[in-house]
Amino acid sequence: MENRKKEEFYRRIHPVFGIEEKKKAAAYCMENWPEETAHVIKTAKEACCNTFLFDFPWDMERTYEPVTFEKEIDWSLIPFGDREFLWQFNRHRFLLCLGQAYHLTGDEQYAFHYVRLMRDWMERVEPGEAIDLGPWRTLETGIRAENWLRSLALVEESESISDGFIEEVELCLETHGERLLEHFKEHKYISNWGVIESSGLLLLSLIMPEGNEKKNEYERAALKRLEQAAAIQVLADGTQWEQSPMYHNEVYHCFLNAYYYGTRGRLVLPEIIGETVRKMAFVNGTWIKPDHTQFAQGDSDVSDLRDQITAGAIVLKDPVLKFWGYEKADYESAWQFGMDECETYDAMKKKEPSFMSAELPFSGNYYLRSGWGEDDNLLHFHCGETGGGHGHADKLHVDLVINGEDVLVDSGRYTYVDGPDRFAFKEPGGHNVSLVDGELFSRCETSWIYKELCTCLKQQYHEGHSGAYVEGSHMGYLDRGVLVNRKIIWIKPDVYILVDDFYGTGMHTFKSLYHFSRSGKVSCGENEILFEGNKTKAFIQFPHKDETLELYVTEQSCHYNEKSENKTCRAVSTAEGFYSRIAVINGGPKETAEPAQVESIGLWSVIHEKTLDRKDAEALKIVAEGKEYILFLAHREVLTPTDILQYENCLGYGKAVLFDRSEEKEQVVTGEILAW
Repeated sequence: MENRKKEEFYRRIHPVFGIEEKKKAAAYCMENWPEETAHVIKTAKEACCNTFLFDFPWDMERTYEPVTFEKEIDWSLIPFGDREFLWQFNRHRFLLCLGQAYHLTGDEQYAFHYVRLMRDWMERVEPGEAIDLGPWRTLETGIRAENWLRSLALVEESESISDGFIEEVELCLETHGERLLEHFKEHKYISNWGVIESSGLLLLSLIMPEGNEKKNEYERAALKRLEQAAAIQVLADGTQWEQSPMYHNEVYHCFLNAYYYGTRGRLVLPEIIGETVRKMAFVNGTWIKPDHTQFAQGDSDVSDLRDQITAGAIVLKDPVLKFWGYEKADYESAWQFGMDECETYDAMKKKEPSFMSAELPFSGNYYLRSGWGEDDNLLHFHCGETGGGHGHADKLHVDLVINGEDVLVDSGRYTYVDGPDRFAFKEPGGHNVSLVDGELFSRCETSWIYKELCTCLKQQYHEGHSGAYVEGSHMGYLDRGVLVNRKIIWIKPDVYILVDDFYGTGMHTFKSLYHFSRSGKVSCGENEILFEGNKTKAFIQFPHKDETLELYVTEQSCHYNEKSENKTCRAVSTAEGFYSRIAVINGGPKETAEPAQVESIGLWSVIHEKTLDRKDAEALKIVAEGKEYILFLAHREVLTPTDILQYENCLGYGKAVLFDRSEEKEQVVTGEILAW
């Protein structure tokens, strides 16, 4: 009769959430992932002493100061004035650490404290009515469902798990399910909350006894909500609409859980769930940086993407995903999928993607990539919707990685607490954008709400043979009579031209911001900026030579609750009517990189036999790495009734035409049209 309740419970939980050969998984992790293993054991030891620190890579709101409870635990504690601690605390990530440490060390204390902490929480934390404020907030309820079910499967052998404990757990899991079932609102179809909650509800349905009237109700509701959310909030290009790689991956993780555990639970899943997992996994590969991290776009940390991609490769058995993932299955995969799946992954041959540069046209994110190596270059351009509360005012923002090192960066997120810090990181001033008359094109009202939004106009994207082109505009200054436009021309592999055009009337002051990685030193000369990083040197030159450059101190945050100083330069000009600012960027290894030779030159109209006004069209001569390039830039239409533009032996027409005349200086060179 003893432990009959426990045995019956684990007959339901083990087939879905259990992994075989836990000792083998522990040995695999100790051999292949010693740092991650040590981190988990440290976290588990601290939890045994009621000390909590949230410093795992995908903890949504990291902390840097541990909190210790000397007596009883206050599960509703809000230290540092940040309610995010309360919510991160009540997701119970530490329970997975305790369950894993139990097998990594063989020490019963970890299972004992697992039971102690869960029991304390179940007995002392009431659901109450403050659904969006306390430990029972529905987002945490959904996340906790996964952490409880996966960790419970790890401690089934422990003598600390009793029938009485399991009875308490089952009652509390029912409360979780009812809360998730009853408190779903229609706006959550487009929110990461809706997917996180619905995934948790689906996982709960999988361990309920057959014949329980709630099992089918939970399952039907969860699958319907996930199906609708996939159709509404995951765009056709695979990005989650909130313009934050961090929350893209939270949603992706939940869809992957629904797909993986739902399949193990023998559910018939809507086809869109598997399709969504694949699309979102490939987006991670599309935007992964040479150092394997994601951009700090919107409310995002600079997190390593390989574990997320590896999970997708394991579940989908996809060799292209493995190309972006780890060579061997990672620590988390060993405990989530078990050793059989990890060994299958380890034996899988990876396949190089069929693309390097790419556009995600629905979200308005563009990636110009020189290669897949750790020393390659990558430019990211954003011209899309703001992305709700987690999106930043980053219209026409550019990130730039040269030689595998961040050069131009997004400032990050730092905090969700209302106030100057939140606004500084979220508003336009925290991004590589242009400002008119010192005004912001979007301003925050609260941590989550903007006083006004700014509409983008997506334009052309084209990848050619010798170069690539992308362009976008926004209407944030139409009330001041100015349309802001940014053209980006990439001369492969390592020259970038940023053209900021301001179309308007009257006198205005135009500023373009360039935020540099805190890993480097920045200095300004006359019409040029020098960045010297750990291994990279980069140069920004302004060929018009009419810019005032101002270098000042700002802050960069790579993780929540963390920030430090970096340098930002603003290029400032005052002009009447149309104005075009051109910045030419190149760079490479610190020891060998030299600035490109850049010259602004006039364009000749063959029919009208005159040099065109620079406000209409102009050209650049760029000499870099032994190559000589001529770039035609047309700022407005000038071809009437019929004409062709010329610089010496370069003849052509288009919004952007690139000529390589490194060899031929006399015969006509027609060039490559990058934009028309």
